[in-house]
Amino acid sequence: MASLPPTNPAVPPTEQPTADEWKWIDDAISKGSPSGGVSPTSVAKAAGSTNTKAKTSNPTSGIPKPAVSFKASLTTSMDSATSSNSNDGGAGPSSTRSTANSRGRMMRRSSFLGSTFSFRKKKKRATTGNPEDRHAALDDEEGHSELFLTLLYESLDDSKALVAKSIGVLLVWSVLCAFFSEWLREMASSDAGGRADRFLEDIENCKSAISILGTLFVFTLVFRFNTCYDRWWESRMFWGDIISRCLDLNMMNRRWVADQDLGDRMSRWIIAYSYASKALLRGTSLAEEEEDGNALVERGILTQEELDNMHDFPCWQPHYCLEMIRAILVEAHKVPKGKGMTFDENNKIHGQMFRCFDGIIKQMTDLIGDSVRTRSSGLPASYDAITMCSFFMFFFLAAFVWSAGIGWMTPVIIGCASLIVMLLIVMGSKLVDPFGHDKVDIPMEAFCATIEAQVLAMDERSRSGIIEKFAKTSMPRASMTKSATFHIPKLD
Repeated sequence: MASLPPTNPAVPPTEQPTADEWKWIDDAISKGSPSGGVSPTSVAKAAGSTNTKAKTSNPTSGIPKPAVSFKASLTTSMDSATSSNSNDGGAGPSSTRSTANSRGRMMRRSSFLGSTFSFRKKKKRATTGNPEDRHAALDDEEGHSELFLTLLYESLDDSKALVAKSIGVLLVWSVLCAFFSEWLREMASSDAGGRADRFLEDIENCKSAISILGTLFVFTLVFRFNTCYDRWWESRMFWGDIISRCLDLNMMNRRWVADQDLGDRMSRWIIAYSYASKALLRGTSLAEEEEDGNALVERGILTQEELDNMHDFPCWQPHYCLEMIRAILVEAHKVPKGKGMTFDENNKIHGQMFRCFDGIIKQMTDLIGDSVRTRSSGLPASYDAITMCSFFMFFFLAAFVWSAGIGWMTPVIIGCASLIVMLLIVMGSKLVDPFGHDKVDIPMEAFCATIEAQVLAMDERSRSGIIEKFAKTSMPRASMTKSATFHIPKLD
């Protein structure tokens, strides 16, 4: 670590760099190139001259007002010091290059610090053809904060008419009940102890019975909603497993398939498998306009011939992709002299390697079957029938009983309570099929974009050879010794 130079006596103590700024200076110098010509003394002079100029530029004020920040001006001063040292005695290609590198590091450090200490407003990334950009845009869209009423209104979607009609019927009934209870009160006031008075008393005594009906109704409602949510969560778990299996398969592909062309083909079909699964679970084909087939052709994941052939054959398209992956594995085993795979047939690992591939592909097949089962099974019709019958029976009786005690507050209470319950019923119905386009459905677009981005990242690492380089590089001895020695405090 470079030693700090003495403070500049020409600068008052209040204008000297702070401890944090000196630390920043020291870090910048230690990261610079020795040939760049930047020394601690030159930095201190630059800092002192900067502060002196800042104060003398406004002699009428007791507080200096520098035109630029300390770190920005310091970076500029260090650039000038670097340029002067290079011109004095360090001219040459290597000196110029090291000076430029040092200046670049200083500028990057300054810009990083400036962005760290400034207020930054989060902006949404533009959606482009890059899968990482599309994934970020989908994440922003999924996590975008909206007014809860807007989210609630959008979640109803095509059920708005059902909700409005059901609540409207109950409101009309509660208004009639309020009129009836008011008429009974008038009759009871004119004939105390008469038939109307006894009728009002009997109605008020039914509150305990309404409480029992309400308990049964809540049990029915919660049971149905939990069943719907379990289906949604099961589907979410299936897609989490699909992501994991796709990435596992591509890691095996890039480590164990030695033929680069065959490895690229398998990666493409792994990406296509995720988008084909999304299309199948929505009841469409990957080649349809609302799906991503044409976009995959544009991004080079599929060819137009492959997409058309997949669309023409009457089969589940994810199984088509898995069959192509198996065919690619067969082609890799057919390469002469065992050069298609990392381990040839004489190696004991060869058979185990094939079992790993086959096991992952079988799991991906099972996941699609489980997802299709969840989508196609639905809920028994009796669930919806019992829930809706209980809904209307409870609120019709509750409005009639409550009107004897709360009068014209009955429509208000019935309207609010029925709205909440109806929202739970509709939300449960939306959760039954979690693979659609509703707000409550699982974000399969973001999952597919995740798979595509991660697969392409693995492909890039494989082409660069960086994994093989790090796998063959041993840890330096000093680092091993340092990481293996640590202090364990003794217990008193």
